[in-house]
Amino acid sequence: MKKLGCFLALMILLSVVKVSYSQVELVPLSNPVYDFLDRMFTNKVIDSYSSSMGPVSRREAANCLKEITAKRNKLSKTDKELLDYYTTEFEYDMYGTLKGSSNFFSKKGVGVLFSNKKQKYLLTSVDSNVTFFWDGLANVRYIGLDGDSAGKPHVLLGELGTRIRGTLFNSVGYYLRLSNGVRLGGTSEDAQRTAFVDPLLSSIRKYRSEGNKTFDSYEGYLRYAPAKDWLGLTVGREALSFGTGYIDKLFLSNKNSAPFDFLKLDLHYKKIRYSFFHSSIVGNDSAGAQLSSKYLVFHRLELGPFFNNSFKLAFNEMVVYSNVPMNFAFINPISFLTSADMNTELPGKNSNNTLLGLDMQVYPAKNISIQGSLLIDDLNFETISNDSAKGNDNKFAVQGGINWQNAFTLPNLALAYEYTKVEPFVYAHREINNSYANWNLPMGHSLNPNSDEHAFRLAYNFGSRVKFAVTYKMQRTGENYTDSLGNFINVGSNILNGSEDFARKNEFLNGIRINRNVIIAELEFEPIKQYFFTIRYQRRNYDYVDRNISYGENIFWGSFRIDY
Repeated sequence: MKKLGCFLALMILLSVVKVSYSQVELVPLSNPVYDFLDRMFTNKVIDSYSSSMGPVSRREAANCLKEITAKRNKLSKTDKELLDYYTTEFEYDMYGTLKGSSNFFSKKGVGVLFSNKKQKYLLTSVDSNVTFFWDGLANVRYIGLDGDSAGKPHVLLGELGTRIRGTLFNSVGYYLRLSNGVRLGGTSEDAQRTAFVDPLLSSIRKYRSEGNKTFDSYEGYLRYAPAKDWLGLTVGREALSFGTGYIDKLFLSNKNSAPFDFLKLDLHYKKIRYSFFHSSIVGNDSAGAQLSSKYLVFHRLELGPFFNNSFKLAFNEMVVYSNVPMNFAFINPISFLTSADMNTELPGKNSNNTLLGLDMQVYPAKNISIQGSLLIDDLNFETISNDSAKGNDNKFAVQGGINWQNAFTLPNLALAYEYTKVEPFVYAHREINNSYANWNLPMGHSLNPNSDEHAFRLAYNFGSRVKFAVTYKMQRTGENYTDSLGNFINVGSNILNGSEDFARKNEFLNGIRINRNVIIAELEFEPIKQYFFTIRYQRRNYDYVDRNISYGENIFWGSFRIDY
């Protein structure tokens, strides 16, 4: 009750203040405006936007939307509808007005409850120093599995929540999202067996391991950014995403892991973007006990776009360390993390997990973008051409893809193809403590080490209220196994087990060979503005090539969501 009282006091305080519209809070990565802005940049409607460093501020998103508005005549009919939709949503950020919005707690609030023309809030209050936006959230969703090995677990979940956001004195943004949920159907065992469908559920201990009927989650932060937006300082919890992948990202993906706590610095000047964060994540030791501390540090430097907005290049470096106090050598935003690691570790320990990455994006023609990424988990130039086990300290992951907007000359049809290869033991570490994982979920790509994947995605907008996408993945994995003598053989397929990486020569796809075919279809329908129906179906087929065994499973996911 204390927390609820503090929240209500804050809400009342902010609501009584009675015009600046320099909004510096962030746009959550779940907002589909990111797909729209990325398409506009690929279609060469806007000149400056980065889809590989998210989230961006509402101010930056609003500036992009204003640039698109100035070139409205270049848009298709559906893109014009989407622009109108996002202009209503970001009206205050773009123009400092609230003509296209309504408050529930007002004389006309109930009357516009089902309006298709208004951006609806519970309450808004703005003046020259403070802005305050208060939303209500409600969600009912069903998750069900049906397969040869999964049985038929199913859950029905209900959630209620609230969200407040705004900007103080044109430079400090605040954001808080709170929600409480309850399991309305299904057993505690069903809850634990279906948690993997949603990374957020997998990171809620009450839901994932304790099987409680009730669960809760939150994101929140404070962010400082001056008027020119060249600097951003953020402290709090939010989902982050770094990398150029179109279907999944190699370096940091918000699709596979839950939001985490961090201190983050962003610098942006002309064609240079730089981000640094030091974060606290969750891990377990080899006995399954939770670590007292686990940290991820990340640097990303992005240059471009150059050559008539057709080329971007970026450098990434990451380090994971654990079970020690926060290391100030890693808090330095202007450093080289690999060198910092070598100069702070105890002699001979080699316990931290350092990774490097390069990626680039090319826009050779209107509607086309091509990306390539390289992740270096370990690198030793002395052994890079060694064919024996001594060469195992060179571990890489590669990704390449193409994104075609208005594919086959059909407006608003997007087609993406991506190939990803993750070599044995990549992301893993000899000490499970420092695996590149949060809540035992991958921080990068969802693909297991010792695997590769061909992924295709087709997406289409039927106007601004109906969206459909289908994704098809062909995956190959060499899995760890136990031999005829009962010996465990680690071929490097588990992100949580990096032991024995020098026991034998690492060979790609060595081990128990599994071929997977995955198809995912998703439909989102918004019959009334801010009322959403979502249906998702996933089919996964597994083929154990060497054992002549095959099985499959179906995953059903449906929800009705109100974001008011």
